Amino acid sequence: MKTIGIMGGMGPMATVDLMKKIILATPAATDQEHIPMLVDNAPQIPDRTKAILGQGESPVAAMVKSARRLEAGGADFIIIACNTAHYFLPEVAPQVKIPVLSIIETAADSVLARGCKSVGLLATSGTIRTGLYQKALSAKGITCIAPAADKQHLIDDLIYDGVKANNNAYDTSAVCQLLQDMQHDGAEAFILGCTEVPVAVSMYNLQGDFIDSTEELAKAAVKYAKADKD
Repeated sequence: MKTIGIMGGMGPMATVDLMKKIILATPAATDQEHIPMLVDNAPQIPDRTKAILGQGESPVAAMVKSARRLEAGGADFIIIACNTAHYFLPEVAPQVKIPVLSIIETAADSVLARGCKSVGLLATSGTIRTGLYQKALSAKGITCIAPAADKQHLIDDLIYDGVKANNNAYDTSAVCQLLQDMQHDGAEAFILGCTEVPVAVSMYNLQGDFIDSTEELAKAAVKYAKADKD
């Protein structure tokens, strides 16, 4: 089996969630049948959304260091436990010799496989701004519905003030109303397009037809790791 390299820390809980989902997605009856993983949990990587919005430093240099640590440690390929970070992938991937699987593409492929024609996107302002999901879904003939501009902060707050702050008492009533509004606008399902959002779904028992980008990446990583080495 190939060794999975996880570029993590963006944030730490999302990284653990990805690891857990890789384990759960692996058909294994013994410890020895599981896939080896190397994890570089680097929470000091600069905030990706702030960088995209022009409010903070670029994370590229720190991401490259993380990728190189994984490569040097023996990882055969890399996955990134952060959707927004994929905006910087064109600058990071050429700095290592091993491939990087895209969480954006794997999630978009899952939407297509479900047969959805229109899907809601729950992601950071940074990811929304980049258009990463909008472009990937549009290429597959799928309409992407983002929260109304004056409501996007509800998802950002859920991520930063809820999950990242480990706030178990966070009030999600406004988020639940937002999901209903997006369904009325035509969303057949929702992409959990930030690796903190699946954590939020579990923490706050959010209800909906969700496509978990973290889970889709985990399944893709398992499949790739089990393929014959080149």
